[in-house]
Amino acid sequence: MKRIMVGLDGSVAGMGALRWGANIATGTGADLSVVHASRLPYSEVSPDDYEKLLGERRDEVDEWIESTIGSDQVWVDVTEGDARSVIAEAVDRDAPDLLVVGRTGHHGAPGFLHVGSVVEYLAHEACVPLAVVPIGASPAIERIVLGVDGSPSSAAAVSWCVDLAPALGATVIGVVVEEPLVEWTPSYSERNWRRDATRDLDSWLAPLTATGVEVELVAAEHLFPADGLLGVAGARRADLVVVGTRGAGGFLGLRFGGVAMKLLHRATMPLVLVPPVDDA
Repeated sequence: MKRIMVGLDGSVAGMGALRWGANIATGTGADLSVVHASRLPYSEVSPDDYEKLLGERRDEVDEWIESTIGSDQVWVDVTEGDARSVIAEAVDRDAPDLLVVGRTGHHGAPGFLHVGSVVEYLAHEACVPLAVVPIGASPAIERIVLGVDGSPSSAAAVSWCVDLAPALGATVIGVVVEEPLVEWTPSYSERNWRRDATRDLDSWLAPLTATGVEVELVAAEHLFPADGLLGVAGARRADLVVVGTRGAGGFLGLRFGGVAMKLLHRATMPLVLVPPVDDA
């Protein structure tokens, strides 16, 4: 992992995202960059006054960073414009290994959509892994719940965790959620779904196991995968949930699957959405 990018707007959620992203950057040795979109009244001021206002905003962003993480070893990009387009353009330009944003910004609050409009936009448009951090989330990551289903997007999520978990010394809890297609059967039966799911999990998580990190396997039976993943994450007190953006049950051509969408709106812990390699 070489670069972590944080979208910062000065809100409580944004400052929490900065602390969270800085912790990963420290643990992995990655560079940390901050992108801030400034909405200046450029049409109402002279060019000289505009540059002055933009410089003052840069100084303000520097103060936010210093007061939040106590470090000036950060790349800072302050650009005038809408946060959605400014951050998306920065991602296209710098191709970070992870984009980190707060769950809600200055003008958003959990409600009907549960996440801010910037988060919603980036989730659909960003072609790099996206971390969505709720207010009050601890920067420390000790337990990661990783949802896997054998899809290319799931494989990308596993590969992303290979770069993260060993660096942080985190335990990974690999979870597959299935609705059994057969009635309950004993473990020795050839039709036992849980045994088969665990065997698949072991194969899917082999790249992680090879790194030496502690890996647990959980085959969860639930009607809806998002409910199963959140149930395991809550029961195990996970610090992070990682999933691919498009699972095995998604429609080809869609960049964002239903499970990822439900997790985005319902997860109460940090969530990382990893796109398939072909999207990235």
